[in-house]
Amino acid sequence: MGSFAKLAKRCVETEAPVMVKIQELLRGATDVMSLAQGIVYWQPPEAALNKVKEIVWEPATSKYGADDGLPELREALLEKLRRENKLTKSSVMVTAGANQAFVNLVLTLCDAGDSVVMFAPYYFNSFMSFQMTGVTDILVGASNPKTLHPDVGNMTTIPNVK
Repeated sequence: MGSFAKLAKRCVETEAPVMVKIQELLRGATDVMSLAQGIVYWQPPEAALNKVKEIVWEPATSKYGADDGLPELREALLEKLRRENKLTKSSVMVTAGANQAFVNLVLTLCDAGDSVVMFAPYYFNSFMSFQMTGVTDILVGASNPKTLHPDVGNMTTIPNVK
């Protein structure tokens, strides 16, 4: 097992990201264009870059912010949810990305040994988050191929699902 002996069992048993597998397949290929990742190949607008140059020197930029995101942004999002979506009991967390938000959610709701249902299509990192949390039964439920809406009809028959 070598150096992997020091890693948590759940980490070693987590599947490699599909992107790593794709990169391995493409390594050395000369006549292939990968469309696997939606990475942009252009810079942000000049105005955005200039704003970054401006605020990077502000002392507050180097300090920790609120754990749940910028208060002004969170309040603006809550106001939008109240006004446009009529959601009055909402709570909002602003993260650096969707992966962080999903991991936070999984760590909040799931314990090792729990069961969950994911609906296809799903992002591979979401599946890996469940694996790394110790969720043991990850069931992939069906989705309507035309709408991609989950088929929740059989959810009541699955015991102990979160």
